[in-house]
Formats: sequence, C-alpha cells, structure tokens
Amino acid sequence: MSINTDDGNGSSHFSKSEDKHKKEKKIPTGLRVWTVNEWNERASVAIDTFSHAFQNSNFTDGPTGRYTTLGNMGSPRLSRWMVDRPMEMSYFIFSEPYDFFIRPFNSIHFTNTLAPITNATYHETTSSDNGEDRFTAKFAVNANKQIGFGFHLDYLYGRGYYNHQNTSQLGFTLYGSILKERYQAHLSLYSNYLKTAENGGIEDDDYIDHPENFPSKFGTKDIPTRINYAWNKMYVDGAQLTHSYSIGFHKTVPLPKDTARHTPSAPSAEQVVRPATIIINKAGDTIQLDSSGAKISASFAAVNASVHRDTLKTDTSIFVPVTSFIHTLKLSYNQKKFLANEHLNSFYTNDYLSGDSAKDVYGYTAVSNMLAIELREGFNKWALAGIRLFAQHDFNHYSIPLTAVTTEGYNENRITLGGMLFRHQSKTFRYNLLAQTSSDGNSFGEFKLHADANLHFRLFGDSIDFSAHATAVNQQPTFYYRHMQGKYLWWDNSSLDKQMTTRIGAVLTSRKTHTRLAFDVENIKKYTFFYSTLTPTTDDNGNEYTTMATSVRQAGDNIQLLSLSLNQDFTFGIFNWENELAYQATSDKRIFPLPAFSAYTNLYILFHVAKVLRVELGADLRYFTQYYAPTYDPALGMYANQDVDHLIKVGNHPIVNVYANFHLKHTRFYVMYSHVNYSNDGGSGFAAPHYPVNPGMLKLGLSWNFFN
Repeated sequence: MSINTDDGNGSSHFSKSEDKHKKEKKIPTGLRVWTVNEWNERASVAIDTFSHAFQNSNFTDGPTGRYTTLGNMGSPRLSRWMVDRPMEMSYFIFSEPYDFFIRPFNSIHFTNTLAPITNATYHETTSSDNGEDRFTAKFAVNANKQIGFGFHLDYLYGRGYYNHQNTSQLGFTLYGSILKERYQAHLSLYSNYLKTAENGGIEDDDYIDHPENFPSKFGTKDIPTRINYAWNKMYVDGAQLTHSYSIGFHKTVPLPKDTARHTPSAPSAEQVVRPATIIINKAGDTIQLDSSGAKISASFAAVNASVHRDTLKTDTSIFVPVTSFIHTLKLSYNQKKFLANEHLNSFYTNDYLSGDSAKDVYGYTAVSNMLAIELREGFNKWALAGIRLFAQHDFNHYSIPLTAVTTEGYNENRITLGGMLFRHQSKTFRYNLLAQTSSDGNSFGEFKLHADANLHFRLFGDSIDFSAHATAVNQQPTFYYRHMQGKYLWWDNSSLDKQMTTRIGAVLTSRKTHTRLAFDVENIKKYTFFYSTLTPTTDDNGNEYTTMATSVRQAGDNIQLLSLSLNQDFTFGIFNWENELAYQATSDKRIFPLPAFSAYTNLYILFHVAKVLRVELGADLRYFTQYYAPTYDPALGMYANQDVDHLIKVGNHPIVNVYANFHLKHTRFYVMYSHVNYSNDGGSGFAAPHYPVNPGMLKLGLSWNFFN
C-alpha cells in the first residue's frame, strides 16, 4: 500500500530514494489513518495534527464543556447532553465515567505510513502543588505496504486543587493491521490502570458560595472535605481481533484517459467499501486529497487504494469481492477496587460488612465471539446493497464481595442473532438497517432495531448533508444494576423490568454557511437509574450532617426527552466566531435531570506570521443553566440522582478561558489561562453537587511530530 506525498508545488508524487551521492535522504511523510468496527469496516479519519482548538483537547468536561465532572482532570464524568448518553447499558458499568481516558476499539486510529512517525504531546498547569500533567505518545510504522502497526501511550496525573482529589491514570494500546486483497485483519491489545482519590466533596458549600461567612481567608486546600483516606482503583485490560476473508473474482477495467499515464490505478471494489483518507503531511499540515489530487473534506475522503505506477498501462486488474466471512474475538479483564482506610460511618448510612476499613473488589471477565457472513455491495450493477447475517456468543463472569475477605462469582452466557442491510458506496444516499435479538436464557425479549440514512446533495451552490436515525433498544438491566454487595452498597434486584429506549433524530449540515442543526427526541420506559437517599444525622457535639445510601430504581412513568442543538460559525477576515447552543427538555427533571440551555462560544483572530507561524488569539466561554445535577457516590464510583427531599442546583456559572494557540511546522503549542472569571469572593460555581469548579489556572501544551 503506497501513499502520496506533496512536493509543495501542487503536484503529487511517490517518494523515491534520493540520489546515492546526496548526504541526506528525504523522509517521506505520507500517512493514512482509519478506524474499524466489529464488522471489519474501515472509516477514514483525519489524524490529530490540526492546531485549531488544541488548547481545549485536554478538558475532562470536553472541548466545549458538555460533561459534569468532579473538577479535577481525569475525574469521573457524565454528559449533560442527552444525545451523548449511551442507549445501551454496558456490562462493566464502572468504566463508563472514564470514557475521557479509556479508548474503545472503534476509536483506535489504525495507520499505514511511508516512514516511521512519532507524536509526543504534553499538557500541564504551572502549579507544582495542585497542577495537572498529561503526556501522550503515539508511534506508527509499517513492516511492508500491507502490514502496519503502532502504539499509543497515555499518562495522566492530576494533583487536584482540593484535598484528597488526585487522579493517576496510565494506558497503553498496541495495534496492528493487515490489508491484503482477500484477507484483512485488525488487532488491538490494551491495558489501563486508573486510580482516583475520593474526598466525598467539601463539607460546606458556603466555602464557595459565601466565603465571607468564615472569619479568615483560606485557600482551596484549606477547605475541609468529607473523606480523606479512600480510593477507587480500576484495571481495564483486554484484546480484540477483527478479521475477514473475501471470495470473489478479478476483472480488468480501463483507466481514465486523463490518468492513464503517471497516475495511480483505479481502486478495486474491495478497497472502495470502507475508504481510508490519504493524508499529506507537509510542514505539519494535514491535507486530504481525492484521486485527482484535489482537496476534499473528511466526510468524502479519498478511497484506500493500493496504487501501482505504470506509465505504459491503460487498464488495470482489480479484485471484486462477492462474499466475506467475518470473525471478531473480544477478551476483557476488568476489575474495580474501592479502598477506604477509615470508617465512613459519618458519610454512609449503612455498613454491611465487618471491619473499620473497606476493600470491595468487583471483577468482570468476558469472552465474546461473533461470526458473520456478508454478501458484498457493488459486486455487480444489481447489487445495490449489502446483506450481513451474524451470530454472537458472550461469556461473562462477574465477582462481587461476599464478606470482608471473600467474593462470589456469577456466570452469564448470552446469544445474539441478527442481520443488516446497508448501502455505503453511493455518493448521494447511504443507509444502514440493523435488527438483532439477545438472551441469556432468562432475558427473552431483548432486542435492538436501528436505522440511519445520509443524503448528500447540492442546493444553491451549497453542499448539504441530511442524516436521520432511529433506534429502539429493549434491554434487561445489566448485572451490577441487579446485584451489588459491598461494605456500603447492597441490593438484589432480580425482578427488574426491561428498559425500553427509543430515540429518533436528524441532522442538517450546510458546508457553505458552516451550520449544523440537530434534533433528537427520546422515550424511555422503565428507566433504570441510581438514586441517593440522604439521612439527616447529628453527632455528639450537636453538629448536623447527612449520610448517603445508594440504590437502584426504575421510573414508573415513561420519560420523554427533547434535544435541539445548533452549531454556527462565522468568519470576517481574520475574525472568527464559533457557537454551539443546545436546548433540552425532560418530562421529569428529578428522575432524568438535564440543563434547559447549554452554550459554548469561541471568539478568536487567526493570522500567520512570516507565512510559517499560524496564530490564534481568543477567548471562549462555556455555560449551562441551573438544574438538579446528579450527585456522586464514591463507593460506587458513579453518579446517582439526588434525593428529592434534599435537592440542590448546579449551574448558571460561566467559565471563561483566554488563550494563544500556535502552529509552526511540525509543532503545536498553546498558552491558556482557564477560568479567568474565578473569584475568591464567592460564587465560583460547582462542577457537581459539593464538588467545586477548579480555580483559575495557567495551562500550557506542546505537541511535536517526528518523522524518522
């Protein structure tokens, strides 16, 4: 597999060895990047070399502030946007709040590169006592044109601006791919270790809301917190292999007349099915080209073609796949430990296990095999759609504490059968239809139906994309919603009803006006959620406080949700203004709380210095209205709805950041002051109930690409 490079004069060519008499060899910098799903379908992506918004890439609450967090970098999070919430419940629920750090298989960037490439990125805040540091390293290399592999290393350490709030996370992913004519494979091995110190929030919210009530000035580390010696430790390890073998035939096709000489050969039908973007890196810039060398958008990236140069040939032979056989193997070993070296009877209402300390260990081991047979789209003019049938078996093993020193295990075998009808090769209209049903022997009636479609057309000189989607999921609540045992958590909900979730939505995008309008409506029957109950208590000195107990509940009435969002960007010369606005409505603000209005706006100027230094100078603002945000349970490590008798609101506090963002050749770097509107006089806001937003801080970031 070869990759184009750019000579800087607008013409594309293939990198050759330099003259033997030259002292230095020119290093080609072509790179292809794609993601892959469990069907071994590839989707092109742009590599992360864009400097725009680089300063926002390390925010745990997301680049535009969509997530509730505990304030510190790497802390557990939960999206405030309905459309970001998964419709299906995962089997190892404890890893869900850490999706900022843990990389699922379908987000791994597989690569094919002309020469080894390395990227090193570092983010930090300047406080040595309270600051945040994150280092990532990416490496990609090819063994030959068909085999590529690499790794991704991620280390995060947030000291925290409040007592006992630090986070430490280390992740490593090794990946590889084989792209042959008939056989294609993608393999990933991953290991993640996450440690979160739990402080239970601050003792009194007045330290943030009304600091004048206290006799002396204080810093964030002077504010007492409710827990001081408790941690959550998590291991998320596993592997996934997705591979396929295709049978078909070869046929000879003529090359276009204007490309018969000095031009890459036409891609085969096999290569067109899931295009991978051709990336041209020149002086640190990322460019996507179509087969003629013209720039195109990421949505319509160039196909992943094996290119053969022959100045004399006017035709070429391509392989046309007719049927593919697909196998996906997933192996997972996950474990969560809640450790407390103190008795938390002043924080938790119940104490189910003996001893003054806690060591609750929850394990999840899984082996999944999926087999599929696919009749390929496009192998002749009548094959306008592809058809796929699949069967999957999942073996899940769970372990939960039985006593202070022992655990007990549960096994679950699940069978899933399904089929898909899809069309991906059309430039105008594409769609996917999915139907599947699952059961573990006791959960008959589980199913998933999904449909999505995308229509692309031209209108008044504008390029318009219209997409629509509809999904219905009927699912039995997964194991840890049904069974939980631990020192401070205990429930047995074997009789929980299935949760039925239906979501319908559409997105309209205009490339000329830089507008994106999205609409979603959702209905949930038997909504399953965590609920916290607070019990007022008075200690021996007459001090009042509350203790927490968490349980699982199901809503009696259907929950209806509505989401409308608008992205609109403006450009006036060097002035740029980006906006993301969202309105959300919920039929029950206590059972499914959402902020009614959320906004992100970014105003900046963009210019170049000496034609080589790209500069962005600007400020952005993130904001959401007040709502009954979910609270956080340290022993569970997840968010839970607030007690309806002790509700507090979070929100209505804008966070303003100012920044300078630069891009010079292969290097990106930024300087930012975050939360410039922070005030020691009060009213600085909460990230979640009893968890304050971080104070103002200076942030720095650097990213460097190496070609060797």
